[in-house]
Amino acid sequence: MPDLPPYTYVPGVMPHPISDPNGHMYKNSGMPAHWSQQQVFDWGVQLFNAGYYWESHEAWEHLWIELGRTTTEARAVQGLIKLAACGVKCLEGNATGAGRHAGRAVELLANECDAELFGNSTLRHAREIASTALQSPSVLKATSDGAPIVLTGFQL
Repeated sequence: MPDLPPYTYVPGVMPHPISDPNGHMYKNSGMPAHWSQQQVFDWGVQLFNAGYYWESHEAWEHLWIELGRTTTEARAVQGLIKLAACGVKCLEGNATGAGRHAGRAVELLANECDAELFGNSTLRHAREIASTALQSPSVLKATSDGAPIVLTGFQL
């Protein structure tokens, strides 16, 4: 696995990882091109568990596209993407946005938690995290240095 990024992206706090020349993923996806779907999924989980919510979203988005966007497996991964987006909104201090993304994650993961790709326990647990975040999002403000903050209960 690659090293964790030097900062986690929260809009308005640090340079955009891809579009800003100072971004930590500028001209680089942060993932080796030869990785299997399982490796991309696992990298997303590692990033998520370390508080890199935007970066996990980005990793899983590549996987979601590769899985065809509308397959059962793709919709399950989309639920994880929405959960990661909830984490970003929590770090922005945006409870409304966090709740909106958590709600969509609950919907997607409730419908797709029986997907066999990448293990059911991760998806069921993600649905539980999203349900908790929907009821009471952990709204914090990101640090000015981009240090990752692992939100309470956000561990897959």
